[in-house]
Amino acid sequence: MLGASVLALGLGGSASFDRPLSRPPLDPPITVTGGFGEYRIGHFHAGLDLGTGGRVGRPVYAPRSGWIERVRASGVGYGRSLYLRTDDGRLLQLGHLDAFVEPVASWVAAIQDSSGQYEQDLWPEAHRFAFRAGERIAWTGESGAGGPHLHFEIRRGDMAYHPLRAGLKVSDTRAPSLLSLTLEPLDDTSFVERGAAPYTIALGARPETVRVWGRVRAVVGARDGVWGGVDRMVPWSVAMEWAGERVECRFDSVSWATDMPEGDFVYDAGRVVGDKGLVLWAPAGFRPRVIRAAVPLAEEAGTIRVAAGDVPRTLRLVARDVAGNRSERRVTLRAPSEGAHGPDTTRALSLAHPRVADDRFEWASLPSGFLRVTYRGAGAGVRAVSIGFPERGIASAASPGRGGWTAILRVDQETSGRLAAWGRTAEGRIARDRGPEVLVTRGSSDRGSAAGPFTWEIPPSARFDSGSVVWRGAERGEKLEAPPAERELIHGRTLGYLGPESEPLRTAVKLSARVGGSPRAGIYRFGDGWEWVGSQRVGSRYQDESRRLGWFAEFEDTVAPRVEPAITRAGARTPYSRWALEAVVAERGSGLDARASYFTVDDHRVATEWDPDAGVLRWRPLRPPGRGTHRFEVVASDRAGNVGRRSGSFVLD
Repeated sequence: MLGASVLALGLGGSASFDRPLSRPPLDPPITVTGGFGEYRIGHFHAGLDLGTGGRVGRPVYAPRSGWIERVRASGVGYGRSLYLRTDDGRLLQLGHLDAFVEPVASWVAAIQDSSGQYEQDLWPEAHRFAFRAGERIAWTGESGAGGPHLHFEIRRGDMAYHPLRAGLKVSDTRAPSLLSLTLEPLDDTSFVERGAAPYTIALGARPETVRVWGRVRAVVGARDGVWGGVDRMVPWSVAMEWAGERVECRFDSVSWATDMPEGDFVYDAGRVVGDKGLVLWAPAGFRPRVIRAAVPLAEEAGTIRVAAGDVPRTLRLVARDVAGNRSERRVTLRAPSEGAHGPDTTRALSLAHPRVADDRFEWASLPSGFLRVTYRGAGAGVRAVSIGFPERGIASAASPGRGGWTAILRVDQETSGRLAAWGRTAEGRIARDRGPEVLVTRGSSDRGSAAGPFTWEIPPSARFDSGSVVWRGAERGEKLEAPPAERELIHGRTLGYLGPESEPLRTAVKLSARVGGSPRAGIYRFGDGWEWVGSQRVGSRYQDESRRLGWFAEFEDTVAPRVEPAITRAGARTPYSRWALEAVVAERGSGLDARASYFTVDDHRVATEWDPDAGVLRWRPLRPPGRGTHRFEVVASDRAGNVGRRSGSFVLD
């Protein structure tokens, strides 16, 4: 059931936008393996993933009558995909396909063959490829993503709607699960269980009690009851109620044009504890589409306040799915007793020293310029630890916890200096540890020194809130210890650290650096290893952009991609050809340039797909080549311009 608030959009006022589809895109039973709104790196999941039993080649049917408005072929994203414009105005997107039906397949293949490019984004004229509801339009696959499944979206304009609220019917009898609650202090006078660090409890059937003081926000770990295989599906609605206030995360719709970067803000993708929980909070002046609250936009949404003398209050959590199944959990928030509301400075914490000296200090940005710093370098028996910038008179008492000593620092606009931690040993001596030299700022437009070897700018439009940014450069002669790189990358210069790396951004950060390396050098960012950012040059400087913060460095890639011998694959028996010529390509430097990597077969460049999940270049023609011996060459280019080649032949009887 859709409940009281149904989607009332129609076409000319005659057709309800949530009218049931004529049929599902796959034969029943329908299994949902990926939910609407769940977390993806840098964006929301804008549809449902439907299971295909772990295999490719299941027929895909038109859920309503209509015509193909758009066809895409790519080795990433949605892979091979179709966009069906229905007779009532909806746009149905079907992704990760293995093959299209005729005549669509021949039309796409002709364009690919004539251009020699597999990557295509095609818009056939209206009604050229028309289908009636129930007609087969494609077969399922795993193109563009690991694991066979079908991605299914329902759109109108740039809006993607929850398919189960926009016409698709799937049986669902299992209630969602509420798994965890994390309470995070938001400033230097707020604490949870006498600590400045985020505090997490598992949600069981029995109510929990947590001591809270000041301003905190909540991160809720919730999962949809129908998930299977991948534990990341979230309920349609997760709401939190306390002291007459309410905030809700509801996944009805998301805009492809404006909302997708908000995924890294709505989900805890490393900012708090990193378990992909829902952050039921928004700053004053900004409200993600999926976050609902009764307070005006000019006020913070979801901030929980507990002051001295407050009576215990109940925090009520409710998770619901579209079918009406629900779960509820309650947590009691209690103000601490008099004199016990600050950090616990009496306990000692024994920590092993990190392997890398730079790992002693870790920071996270909080709203309104506050910076949470965790220090994990103290020796055994140290207590009464403080963290801050002693030269600037900025410091806070730290609380001990599982991850180290944690303190929250107030940064009004900008400060710079050497971060430090100090405490008292069991013998009563003062122990000090001087950390890195950093600049902490939250200006509307942040940049490094314009004359420096590396400059950066974060436009105001790139920020979700006014959290602090931490910059570590080499301006003061400090030696920067950046993470090590793959052997095939030659280190040129460590440009600096701009963080926290978990800080969510709406738009890209602008980067500029003096060119110091060869034409095969470029800027890299450290994520899961060093990843290529770019090498665009204006005069003697790089001018590039990054959607992520972290360590930045200049590297030179002088090693070409390594190409293994190519083999042919006949594929499983299907109504269409799955014959393919494949070559495994290993590239651990700047990354493969898919548009500059290809096969030539019998001296003719053919449309070649790059499958990054498998690390395979693949030529899969609509029909296998004719009998006889065929010569081929594999050309694999990386982003730095290095080219690897391998030749061979194959015989078809």
